[in-house]
Amino acid sequence: MGPSDSAHRQSLDLSELGDDELAGAAAVGDTEAFDVLVRRVTPGLLRYMLRMVDGQQTAEDLTQETLLDAWKGLPDFAFRSSFRTWMFTIAHRKAADHHRRRRDVPFDDERFAELEAAGPLPSDMAERSLLIDALRAELDNLPATSRAAWWLKEVEGLTLEEIGQVLRITTGSVRGHLQRSRKFLLTRLAPWNPGKPTTTPTATTIVGNAEGGEAGA
Repeated sequence: MGPSDSAHRQSLDLSELGDDELAGAAAVGDTEAFDVLVRRVTPGLLRYMLRMVDGQQTAEDLTQETLLDAWKGLPDFAFRSSFRTWMFTIAHRKAADHHRRRRDVPFDDERFAELEAAGPLPSDMAERSLLIDALRAELDNLPATSRAAWWLKEVEGLTLEEIGQVLRITTGSVRGHLQRSRKFLLTRLAPWNPGKPTTTPTATTIVGNAEGGEAGA
């Protein structure tokens, strides 16, 4: 087996490790392990930055700063949270430190694109596209913490406890922010809740239940 074969095998082995295992290896200087982590977490971090700051370039720059801070801080990472939660905590701090006035930002999220692309009928697709566009606009009208809580829960899939760690608020506060953000979004997106069965995604199916039924998930 030649050097290139060994490197390929090592890359395959690293890709099979979990985030925390890779973080442990990266913490003692394994740059290849960190490269794998970067490829995993960058898309989600950039999506988050695009919602929290003004402009594509700014979001990309802050994402890179987040990754750099993570690399520098890994030796001191005590694993009191998951690596992914820790990364979003750094990203949120970066966004919070960025005090420019918010304006409309480009948005290119695969998860929303999947919603737009799905659907059996052209009319459904058009309606879905309008709903997604409206949701994008209304998210920017939410207070920053509520927007962050909604995004981390509904798009990134973090638990209430993890969101609390990222935003440095209690789980109860997270639940409150989620309820308020969902109620706000459902009110603003009311035209997409027809009150009758439909194959087209409604505001409720995309925004989430306004009462927020999470017990702690």
